[in-house]
Amino acid sequence: MSVFPKISLRLEVENYLKAGFMNKEVVSAFGKQEAERRFETLLHNLSHPPSFTTVRVNTHLASVQHVKNLLFDELQKQFNGLSFPILQHPDLQDVLLIPVVGPRGLGVRMMEPVYLSPSFDNVLPSYLFLQNLPSAVVSHVLDPQPGEKILDLCAAPGGKTTHIAALMHDQGEVIALDKISKKVEKIKQNALLLGLNSIRAFCFDGTKALKLDMVKDTDGEPPFSPASFDRILLDAPCSGMGQRPNMACIWTLKEVTSYQPLQRKLFAVAVELLKPGGVLVYSTCTVTLAENEEQVAWALKTFPCLRLQHQDPQVGGEGMLGAGLSPEQLKQLQRFDPSVVQSQDRDIGSLRDCRTEDMIWLANKDCIGFFIAKFIKCRST
Repeated sequence: MSVFPKISLRLEVENYLKAGFMNKEVVSAFGKQEAERRFETLLHNLSHPPSFTTVRVNTHLASVQHVKNLLFDELQKQFNGLSFPILQHPDLQDVLLIPVVGPRGLGVRMMEPVYLSPSFDNVLPSYLFLQNLPSAVVSHVLDPQPGEKILDLCAAPGGKTTHIAALMHDQGEVIALDKISKKVEKIKQNALLLGLNSIRAFCFDGTKALKLDMVKDTDGEPPFSPASFDRILLDAPCSGMGQRPNMACIWTLKEVTSYQPLQRKLFAVAVELLKPGGVLVYSTCTVTLAENEEQVAWALKTFPCLRLQHQDPQVGGEGMLGAGLSPEQLKQLQRFDPSVVQSQDRDIGSLRDCRTEDMIWLANKDCIGFFIAKFIKCRST
C-alpha cells in the first residue's frame, strides 16, 4: 500500500484525462484493460515524487566532475556520513541524478520527512541548478550553438534560459520574455548568479512579441521583426498536470482546458519570429493529449513550412496515440509519461544492489509528466 493515495481531482477533470488516455486509438492498440491500468498508475504516480532528484551543473563555471565531488561532500554532511550515489546521466553530461529514498509502507510519522531527499537551499548556488530531468532534456534538444540569437518565449524562472546560455558557452544572445515583472527579475538574478552574460530578459507578453509594423527595431527590445531568431524555445504555459508530487488539484475542467488557445497564439508568433532553416522546440509539463500531440497535429496542418525533426537525446518515450499522427511522427516526439512504471520501495540497501544502467533507466522513466516536439522551418523555395 502506498504512503499517499492517488491524486485527488475533480470528477470532471479525472473523466477528461481518462478520455484522453483511453481514446479509441489507445484502446485499439493496447486493449481496454491495459489502458485502464495505465491511467490508474498515472493517477497514483502523480501523487508521489519522481525516483530521482535532478540537478544541472553550470558547466560555464566548473567541470561536472569537480561539482560532483563537491556535491558528494555536501550530501555526506547533510546525512551524517551516509553515502548517496550520485550518477552522471550518460546522455545529458551536465545532469547529475540523486536517488530519492522513501517508504512505501503503511506507517507515516508526519513530524519527520517522509522521503529522504537532500536539501539544495544555498547548496553550491553558482554551480548547481535544481531542475526536473525532462526540463534539462529540452535545452539539449534545442541544441543552441555559439553565436546564435535565441528566444525563450515564456522563460520564467530561467532554468532553461540559463541552460541554453551555458550550452552556447555564453557566446551569442539569449532573449528571455515573461509578462510578470517579478519573474523577469528572477531570470536576471539566476543569470547573474550563474555568471552568464549573454542573457537579456524583458517583461513582455509573448503573444505580442511579433512586430506588426515596419518601424526599425529599438536596441533589440521586443517586439521583434519576423525571422529574427535562429532557434526558439516555446515552453508553453500549460495545465501542469504532469507535476509531481501533486496530491490534489482543485482546478475546474474549464481551467484545465483553457490553455490550448493561448498555446496556439504563442506558437503562431514563434513561427513568424523564426528564421527559415531555424529550429522551434515546443514543450509542456502536462500529460493532456490536447496540449501535446493535438497541438503538434494542428501545427503541422496550420503551418506547411514546419517539419517535425528527430530529437537528440531521445530520453522519453514516443508520443501518445489519439491525435491522428502517424507512427513515424509519434517516434519523433518525446512524452515523459508517469504511468510507464510502477512505484517501488527504495532504501539505501536496495540502491547498493542496483546496476547503474537500471538506475538510469528508472530515472528516465519515473519523472514528471512532460512533452517535447521539435520542428524545423523550411527555407523558401
